[in-house]
Amino acid sequence: MFNKPLFILTLILLLSACATQPVPANTSPATELPSETPPHLSPTALPTETIMPRADGCPSETADLKLLVNVEEGYCLLYPADDVFVPLRFVVINTDRKTADTPGAAWVDIMVEPANGLTAAQVADAKIAEWGEGFNITREETLVDGVPAVVVDGLPGVDSVRVVFIVSNDRLYALHFMPWFPNPNEVTRLDELYKTVMDTMHFLP
Repeated sequence: MFNKPLFILTLILLLSACATQPVPANTSPATELPSETPPHLSPTALPTETIMPRADGCPSETADLKLLVNVEEGYCLLYPADDVFVPLRFVVINTDRKTADTPGAAWVDIMVEPANGLTAAQVADAKIAEWGEGFNITREETLVDGVPAVVVDGLPGVDSVRVVFIVSNDRLYALHFMPWFPNPNEVTRLDELYKTVMDTMHFLP
């Protein structure tokens, strides 16, 4: 007698034996990527801002005073925070009140040139002598950062001006404060600028 269940079981076993065996996964080690990034993929270094250290001996800023450092011309100083530094030579009071030939309501113009071996007194005397007699020109000797200086009032010009002549490291500094209209009964902003600059100016080595 034909045993149908046994036949079916035998057929299943035969088919299982003939089935395709699974292909083993590739177990070879993966190729290791180079640790260095190829040059063409290397990130480009961003330029960093060069921060100049403050020169030794310069005065420190305060809430009311700003620091100006001019390494190239060898000086630093403080000026009132309400005033404006206009490169490369001017500290200006109220730049909104300027005209075509003036930077503001009042200002100091800091001019620097070689002294060629002259002293501040020699430069001041030569400048006064250029005008000869008949002008009410005055001179007064003082010190700026321990360096001899000469303050000259009354030099003829378009505006009334006070000029301070200083020589340091064979550089001639001529500080022009203008328009200079002294008033013994009132302290003006130009008076404040003058005092601040004279008290804080420092000459770099």
